[in-house]
Amino acid sequence: MLRDSACSTDSPPPMLRLLFLLARLELSKAQEREVIALCSCIEDWAELMRYARDTFVLPLAYRHLCRFAPTLLPPDALAEMRRQCLVIVAQNLQVAAEQKRLVHELLAPLDTPYLFFKGPALAARYYDDPGVRCCGDIDLLIPRSRFPELIARALRSGYQPSDPPWLTSDQTALDFAISRQSVINILTPAGIEVEVHYQLDKRAALYDTDALLAARETLQVGDTTLHVMPTNELFVYLCLHNTRHYWSHLHWLVDMDALQRHPDFDLAAVYACARKRGLTATVDASLELDRLLADPDLDGAANELSQQGRALYQACLATLQGGLQAELALRRRRPAPEFAFGWQTTRSYRITSRLRRWAQPFRPSYFDYANHPLPPGWQWLYYLTHPCRKLRSLIMSRRSHS
Repeated sequence: MLRDSACSTDSPPPMLRLLFLLARLELSKAQEREVIALCSCIEDWAELMRYARDTFVLPLAYRHLCRFAPTLLPPDALAEMRRQCLVIVAQNLQVAAEQKRLVHELLAPLDTPYLFFKGPALAARYYDDPGVRCCGDIDLLIPRSRFPELIARALRSGYQPSDPPWLTSDQTALDFAISRQSVINILTPAGIEVEVHYQLDKRAALYDTDALLAARETLQVGDTTLHVMPTNELFVYLCLHNTRHYWSHLHWLVDMDALQRHPDFDLAAVYACARKRGLTATVDASLELDRLLADPDLDGAANELSQQGRALYQACLATLQGGLQAELALRRRRPAPEFAFGWQTTRSYRITSRLRRWAQPFRPSYFDYANHPLPPGWQWLYYLTHPCRKLRSLIMSRRSHS
């Protein structure tokens, strides 16, 4: 009976249902039984490996499968899975090493207030084995006032600009770039991307950077002291961030699980933080989705979802099965840059965001400065030249496709 249920053609498919269950640090007995049943439905293990790799849970999936269902995997599939996992774990260790380099070479010498969130810092604090948490980049929050100094020092120390790609250490260039975007991406000498933020959200003013930095906590990783977000703040932020991206990556489920298992996790404190940020509905829906995808009886549990939980679940299925194109299609319909759904925010803010979106094509970017650097007193001219440049690019693009 369990196998018939597991192999049902109803959505989601067995492969995805299997990965939902494997996206946990620990499995219950009921989850283990369902994992074994779902494994018997998998016909293409190479496809499952690709799917797990693309959704960033392959090392954890391999760890569980080796324990609970090794005889159900063909030996060559198990060997290939192990090989791919070793590559991923090596990359994770490199990202963690570059985070330490960032502290010792830039942040500590400049005495820059900072905190890390997501990525290797999250893995080090909340995972029993940090190596299984896939990490592609480093997320760093610092005060806006310290941005030019840090980025300039980085660019003079062998780091490379990534976004914007033409950024230089010139003070005027840095000031203009920071006025255009709240995140500057740089590449470490080893090629690892660092997203340097001075604001966690786009324009909703949900977070005050100075207050976050004042409340940061320390985490000792070997010989390096890292500064990180408190657990309750991080949990609420992850609910916001992951919902904004429609839960399109499965390692975010593992993060949710890892934080909830940690001794510092306090659900009452999480909801106090959520109420302060106006994010209670977002946390509610995220927890509902988390519980649903951990349930061995997924189809039955889905029938009990709230309207908001169902909307989030459907969007999650769409992005996980449709990939980046599906997520981009959903992004075009979201009511504001920070929010994926209308129920996350107010009507007045949605109207304001729509007006900003209409004005966005007329707002100069760093590309305007890089093409024609102007001193601060003359940079207002970009508001005149930017629309002309965009119109010219549009015309040239249409001509090239005609």
